[in-house]
This record gives sequence, C-alpha cells and structure tokens, in this order.
Amino acid sequence: MKTAARTAILFLIFFNPILNAQSNDESWKLYDDSQVALIEVTMGPSDYTWMMDNPMSDSLQHCSVRIVTKYFDETVEQVGISIRGNTSRAALKKSFKISFNDYMSGREFYGVDKMNLNGEHNDPSIARAKICWDVFQEIGMPASRAAHAAVYINNVYHGLYISVEHIDDEFLKKKFADDSGNLWKCLYPADLAFISNNPDSYKYYSWERQPYALTNNLETNDYTQLAKLIRIINKTTLAEFPDSLETILFIDEFLKYIAVNVMVGCWDDYWANKNNYYLYYEPAQKKFHWIPYDYDNTLGISWMNTDWTTADPYNFPKLYKGESPLADRMLKVPEYRNLYTHFVEFLRNNILNVAHLYQEIDHLKNMIDDYAVSDTYRTRDYGFTINDFYSSFTGLNMYHVHNGIIDFIDKRYKAIPGSINYVDANPIVYKIDYEPKNPAPGDSIYVYASGFDEAGIESMIIKFYPGNQATADDYTMNFKPLASTTIEDTDRWVGVIPPMSANGKFQIEVKDSSGNSVLFPRIGFVDIETSGQSSANNIVINEFMADNVSFITDPAGEYDDWIELYNPTQHVIQLYGMFLTDGRKNHTKWMFADSNLVLNPGEHLIVWCDENHNDNQTGIHANFKLSSGGEFIGLTASDSTTWIDSLSFGQQTADYSFGRSPDGSTRWGFLTPTPGATNSTTDVEEETLPTEFRVAVYPNPFNPATTIQYSLPKFSDVSIAIYDILGRIVWTFNETGKSAGTYTKIWNGKNNNGVHAGSGIYLCRINAGEYLSVRKLVMIK
Repeated sequence: MKTAARTAILFLIFFNPILNAQSNDESWKLYDDSQVALIEVTMGPSDYTWMMDNPMSDSLQHCSVRIVTKYFDETVEQVGISIRGNTSRAALKKSFKISFNDYMSGREFYGVDKMNLNGEHNDPSIARAKICWDVFQEIGMPASRAAHAAVYINNVYHGLYISVEHIDDEFLKKKFADDSGNLWKCLYPADLAFISNNPDSYKYYSWERQPYALTNNLETNDYTQLAKLIRIINKTTLAEFPDSLETILFIDEFLKYIAVNVMVGCWDDYWANKNNYYLYYEPAQKKFHWIPYDYDNTLGISWMNTDWTTADPYNFPKLYKGESPLADRMLKVPEYRNLYTHFVEFLRNNILNVAHLYQEIDHLKNMIDDYAVSDTYRTRDYGFTINDFYSSFTGLNMYHVHNGIIDFIDKRYKAIPGSINYVDANPIVYKIDYEPKNPAPGDSIYVYASGFDEAGIESMIIKFYPGNQATADDYTMNFKPLASTTIEDTDRWVGVIPPMSANGKFQIEVKDSSGNSVLFPRIGFVDIETSGQSSANNIVINEFMADNVSFITDPAGEYDDWIELYNPTQHVIQLYGMFLTDGRKNHTKWMFADSNLVLNPGEHLIVWCDENHNDNQTGIHANFKLSSGGEFIGLTASDSTTWIDSLSFGQQTADYSFGRSPDGSTRWGFLTPTPGATNSTTDVEEETLPTEFRVAVYPNPFNPATTIQYSLPKFSDVSIAIYDILGRIVWTFNETGKSAGTYTKIWNGKNNNGVHAGSGIYLCRINAGEYLSVRKLVMIK
C-alpha cells in the first residue's frame, strides 16, 4: 500500500539482502497496483469449450497471451492456460492459471513463469484478497504480490480479476538467499498433527490430494525435515519447546501470520481450518519459513454465525474439533504469547485501522469501478449487483457477506483493546542480522537485533567469541528504532563488533527492566565468516556472462552462462575441493571434483553454468545457472567455509560480460567478452546505446571510494543521493541534460562538506527521469 509514511521509509526495504540482490528484477511491473492491467487470451474455440466444461482438470490448453501495462504491451505465444482453485472451480466465474514455461521450458515473462488470475467470486468488492496481500507486503512477510487485471478470452470480457503471484521456484529466488530447499503446499486437513516418526507417513492423500504436497525437488521426495518439524511441535515438552522450535522455524513469521489473520478475520487458515499455507525449508538457515496463502474469505466474508470482528485473539474459533498444535502450543509459551500480542497491537495501531487504510481502499475502489461495472461474470454466482459492489466497501450485510470492508476493520479495531493482555514473561529476541555478510579482516560488523518485552528492554549486549576464544568480548547495543511498518524495525537495536582477523560467533544477551536476562539464539551461535585471503594471494572471479544469447557456445554447442577464474599469483593453485555457488548462504553448491585440476600463474579457466554437471559433457560444468537480472557468485575454499572471492551483480546486458579490468584488479565494468583470455574494457556507448536503465556499483564493499556506473536509454536529468542508515542525506550529485549512454561517477566516501562519512551501510539512490534505482553500499575500514 502506498501511504505517505510508507513512501518516506521506502528506502529501508533495500537493507533486506534478498530484495537488494533482486533489485533489478522486473516482475514488479506485473504487480504494479497503480493501474488495472489488460490481459487478453486467445485460444482455439474447442479448447476453450473443453476447459470450461472440465473445471476440475489441470490440463493446460494452448493459447497466446497479450499483457498490457503502462510499462509494456507484449504478446507471448505458446502459453498454457487452465482453470485453477479448489472449491472455486465449481463457480460460474472461473479462476485461471497462465503458464509461460510448460510449452517452452525455462521461459519466464518479466521474471515469472506462471500467473494466477483469481475471479474472487465470493467477494462482491473483488478487493478483499488484494487488501490482505498488501498488509503482508507492508509488514515485510514473505508473501505473494497482487494487482488487478481486466481479463478477456477470445475478445470476450471475462471480468475483473486479481493477479496473485505464484508461489514456486521463482518466488523462492526472489524471497530467500537459498532457494534450493523443499516447498510444501499445505491444504485441508494440514493441521501439523503428529502421525509417526516415518517421514513417508506425511505423504498420505485426503480428498484426492496430499495435505502436505511437495511442489519441488520431486526426484528426492524427501519429507525428513517436515517430519522433524511436526515431531518438535507435538512431542517436545513445553519447557523444551522454545529451544527446539527456534532451531527449525522462524517463529516471528508464524506469529505475524496468525496476528494478521486474527485482525482480518481469515478463518480459512491454519489455526481455524487447518488449511491454506506454504512451508519452505531453507537449507542454509536450516529453518522453515511460513508463507501465507488464499485470502478471499476475509474482512467479513463467512458462512458461519461467528462474529469475526470480536473473535477471541487467544482462542480463535475453529471450524473443526481438535487442536491446531502449532498455534495452540506456541500461545502457551509466555514469551510467544506476549510477542503475538505485541504484533496484534502493532497491526491495530499502525496498519489495520480506518485512519490508515480508508484513502487507499477508496482509491482502490475508484480505480476498479468501471471494470467491476462491466463484469457480468461477477453477478453470476450470487447475483451481486453493482450497488452490492459499492456497499461491500462500507457496510454491506447479505448472504455470506456480514460486513463491509471498512465496517469490519473499524469494528475489529474497536474490539481489540478489550481482548488482549500481557502476561509475565522473559524478554525475547526474535530477529538477528548483521552486515557485511562476508567481512574482510578490516571490516567492522554491524549487528541488528529486534526484541520485545512488555515492561521494556533495559539492555542488549553482543557476546562475541573471536576465533577459538572461550570467553566472550562484550559490545553494547543501542536502541535504534526506525519509523516503519515492519514491526522488527520499530523494535531494532544496533551494535558494532570491531574488525576481526578470523572467523567468530556471537549471541545476544537481552535483559528486561526486572533484571531477567536470556541469550539468543537459545541454542548455538550466529557464525561470522571472514572473506579469507586477498585477491593478490589467491584465485579470483575475473569475468562472467549471465546472458549468453549468441556470443559463445560450450563444447556441446549450447549458449550457456559462464564464469571465468583467474590466477593472479606467482604459484600454482589446486582447485580440487573448492566450491562455486550462486547462493550466499550455500557455500558448497558445486565442488571442483577433479583432483588433478590446477590453475597456473596468469592462467584463466572457464566454468559453464548450465546445470549439466552430471551429463558427461566436455569441459567444466556447474550445477547452477546465472540470472541476467542480477544475483550472487561466490568461490569458497576447500574448508567449505572461507570465501576466497565473491560478488553481487545487477542487471546484465545480452552478450556482454562483466569483469575485472585489467585481470585481477578491483575495477569492475561491462566488457567485450574474452572468455579464457585477458580482459579488455569496452565502451558500450560506442558500439550501441543502452536500451534500458542499468546501475552497477563497484567495488562494494569499498574503501575509500566506489564507482557508480549508470546507463541511460534516453536523454535524462540525473540525480544521485547517498543516504545513511537513518535516512539522512550524506552526499548528492546532480547533472542535467545527459544523453543516452553509459556514465560513471566516483563517490569518495565523504559527505557534502568534504568530511569522511565513516564506515557502515549506505544507500545510493539514482533518479533519471522516470527511472529509479537504489543500491546498498557498505563502506569498510
């Protein structure tokens, strides 16, 4: 949602390393909610008839799709379409799935391979799910994005739809540092109740489907971690429950999830109906993420007599007999109960209230008004009139719609204060992070922690253990809240660990005003790994191409992505046992397995990134591909821990490489590709003018200066601003009348007064007419 307050702190989202890595991803153009997109499907008449006559089938029918937004007007051929949903398949206004990659493997359209077009036939406003998805976006939960679309099939208007982001491998890449884990879609009756210690016992079927359906990594079909999670939820004593649960689940995500659902009256969820959620196990974190799903039955829609505006936040009404063991057991733990109460209170005071939402909801209604008026399919299931559409935003009460949206939000807002309370509990730290993730030996490390205690937190202390040191060095943290709609930002504490020369680990000691203190993580430590030797003493990532359309083929004749390694030293280096990865949290994704493979002084080596490592192709092939939209590349030592070299890169240009110039230097830029040979820079402007806005910053982290490179596709005024972590402007640069081309600007680490800004995290914001880009910078000492 686009409130003024949110706009003022928009820059803060770029402190999320995943969002930063995906900042060049263009899928946002599909989910821009300042417009109603146009989607035109063209398919054979007989295929259309078969699809509509067989709504329970998932069989895809061939079609072409034209999508029009204010950013593009494009038609895609060889696309698949099918009816989607659960009970909604029987509705007269159908929901549809669009698939871009079934008939053309690997194809994406603006960063997605599937689109879900939901008809929202239960909801006369066609807006409730959109409002709920926006709430999750505001609080920073890993959740789908959503936007409205007018859908035509064979030139017939099928109505106003909500396009909801599909939860799949592309979703995982955008949301999580390690996207290689298992993703389960959990539908009724997925109550997380214990069945047995045998992981295969959770592969059972009910209602002709699996309640816990694995959606990826099907070749291994491994339910081990899911079974472990369920065993901990059900079989751990209450005294041991927090210690065990926090080793396998991000508990703040689940508590935020049920807090939102209680506030919006979402009864078709895990707690009330053992239904509608995803679980993602992130291997690098060794924990599960909780991902929300399906929000049409909210904000006053219900087929029960329950008044969801006054439902008990601690005993949410269930549609079945029995427990929802995760929710029920967590709320028996005083720290979790208080944290959940804190989340509910925060949502009420800052987001889910009429003062915050009225203008946005009214703007949404006005934007979709004409499309709803013309939507005859909207009327077919329940006879909703256009007056019902208007009233559903305010005070409608008919059939299963017991409240208008504003009416529900207001009544829930008023009911909450008398429904919530705090109990005696120890303080809790529910989120810990640090930057930079792979510090060099001279870097200071900034530690961020979010915690809560109803009586107030008196102090937080970093207990840091450098190397093998048995006793901790203490570093005081300071309370540094940010004005934000993400709860953890308002609970934020910040501390600094001085530069370290070796790996280390830490815990955070939190103490409340009553003198109660607890260490977090409760079990184990947060490990910090230095980036290892300097590039002058080891192999470097020297050049790569992430968008090899027609430049060079591998020995099998395929246009694969590639990475070039270079030995800048005066000695032979053995690669056996080293690892390459495209995941910052997955150090060991692909290993150099040839015990005889060495790199001589001054020698280059090409690794093809094509996922063909087991196909016995000639050459060296890794088990991952590179993303042209930007991602991470890392080279890890044989100890599987120490980074030898790594970088994060942004949007790439087809058939151009990005690399060091000269070989082994710290200067990066776009190159005329020279795989296996000495690098030479190219002035892209001389050969062809840029067709899109691009930004690169190198080196990053940096000391004392960094280069900001930007490419303009057309004549523009340019403004560059550097912000500190509190959002204060540090340095600015403005230039008018820049022609299309590629330019660089050096920031020397000083503010506008010429004073050194100091080490830490900064944001670089570049405006060029209609274009905007933000990059996170880390200045090290």
